Formats: sequence, C-alpha cells, structure tokens
Amino acid sequence: MNISFDIPLEVSQVTKTLEDKGFLAYLVGGCVRDLVMNRKPKDWDITTNAKPEEIIELFPKTVYENRFGTVTVVNETTKQPELKHIEITPFRIEGKYSDNRHPDEIKFSDNIEDDLSRRDFTINSLSYRNNNGQLIDLFGGIKDIKDNIIRSVGSPEERLQEDPLRIMRAIRLSTELGFMINPDLNKAIKNNVNLLEKISIERIRDEVSRITMSPQPMSGYLLMHDLGILSVIFPELEESIGITQNKDHIYDVWEHSLRALQHSATKNWPLHIRLSALFHDIGKPPTRRWVKEKNDWTFYGHEVVGARMTEKILKRLKFSTKDIVLIVKLVRNH
Repeated sequence: MNISFDIPLEVSQVTKTLEDKGFLAYLVGGCVRDLVMNRKPKDWDITTNAKPEEIIELFPKTVYENRFGTVTVVNETTKQPELKHIEITPFRIEGKYSDNRHPDEIKFSDNIEDDLSRRDFTINSLSYRNNNGQLIDLFGGIKDIKDNIIRSVGSPEERLQEDPLRIMRAIRLSTELGFMINPDLNKAIKNNVNLLEKISIERIRDEVSRITMSPQPMSGYLLMHDLGILSVIFPELEESIGITQNKDHIYDVWEHSLRALQHSATKNWPLHIRLSALFHDIGKPPTRRWVKEKNDWTFYGHEVVGARMTEKILKRLKFSTKDIVLIVKLVRNH
C-alpha cells in the first residue's frame, strides 16, 4: 500500500540520511499508527537494516547506551520536544524472555518482516517508508484500527509472557484510543494477571499515570476491574465497590470516585488533581458505620484515614515525594 503522510523535516532528514547511504529506513510503531489515525505522534521511531555502529557514523550527535541496538539521534535545534530525540533501532529478532522483561538474546536482521513480527499489537506493527510512501501492514493493523480493536501480533499468551507490561499497555491504549480489546487478548490478560508481580512498580506506575491522564480514565479503571487487575494494583479501590453511601449520594463509593476522576479529566486538570479526585473517598469503606438514630450510614474521619491510605498507595507505586505530599494534602482537606 502506498500513501503520503506529512512527516516533520527533522524525521525526514534522518530517514534520508540512512537511505542516501544505501540503507532501508522505516517509521515504525506508534507514530505510524497515529499517522494512520490522523493523530499527532508523540514520538518518532525508525527501524533500519543499518547496524548501531553504522548508524552512529552517520549522525553528529547520538546516544547509544543499551544492548538492544537502539541509537538515539539528538537534535538540539528543533523547538518541538518530540523531535529532539529520534530513536533508530536495527531490524532485530528476539529470543526468549526468561525474566518476563528483556529478551535473552537479540540478533540483528536484514528483513523488516522479522522486526514487525516481534511487535506487541497489530496496530503497533505498521511501518512506513518515507522515501516512497510504502506502508507495510503484515498483521492486519489497518483493519484493526478501522474496527477499533486491540489485537496481539501472534499468540496473545506468548506476547504477554514475553513482557507482562503489555497487559497494562493494552489497557492504556484501549483507554487512550477508545478501542476494544480483542476477546483472545482479553482472555490472555485475565489468565496472566499474576505476571504483573514480575514487573517493576515504576513501569506499572507510568502506565497507570497515562491511563489516569487519558481523556476517558473512568473507562480505563473499569477495564482494570473487569480484567482482574485493579485488585493487584489498587486493592483499596476494589474494596470501595458496592459500598453504599448516605442519602446525600446516589452512587456507591466506587462509582462516585470514578465520576470525580472523570470530571477532573473533562476539565483537563493535571495528574495530582485527578489522583486526588480518585482517592478522595478511599477512606470511606473502613470508616463506614450505621447510625440507627439517623437511619443512615456515616463515615466519620474518612478524610483522615483516606489521607493515610493515599500516602501508602503512592509510596507503594513510588511516586515522587513532592507528588505524595501534595496529593495527600488534597485528600486530607477534600
């Protein structure tokens, strides 16, 4: 398939430099997905048959600090943050993931097909050759974009077991894009929730933050609950489900908290406000008491208890001290 996209000059210069030296160069992954969806890419990734040492020779300023072959081209003159660092990775084949995070072995390849077959989801397995407008879609990513579906490349069980963080990525992409998760992938996520224990909490925190900062975070948290993930990451929130409130409220604590989160997203408020909204009533389940005289529920001191619980949650997820202090203060003072 041939198509024309509006590619920034900084990106085109990188692909042209590679192509002029006889190498193949393709845009790949999320940036191609975003181009197809008429969205502005947040970053730009390039894959090539050039090897790391060959890439480094072609660009004056690069960073190469990993064993996966990725070379970062630094462009200090651009005013656009997403174009300051453009990652170039050789076509590669990956071995088994014994640690459920990194491949045991990496082999560089001369075929773009090898590289695309290791991608996580079909919508991220698209590649685009800028010099001739060639769009490569080996796994039905275009159709899945049209159908609003997130589907794994190959076996969903294998993809998740290679890197369980893909569980959180699937939920995050579903939330950000408004896509449904394919039934087979949905089932595989439920079967492999326990693998999240093998992932660093910082990586999980970053995905949770992106879900929270999406336009529809309420749907993301509902999806986490439906897939059995909420009880692993936020068991305290799970305990709020079905906790009815007093007569002043029409929703239980769970739905009330999610609607507060969604309201803050609708207002486009920052992360610390959104998390404060999500956790502002986290202390209600342990403080709920039935008062016969009022014939109603009370939650005396829930803001104090909630502030302590919020601090514990945020420390567990390794948020910064600055964020913790601010969010806890907001929960405490409602």
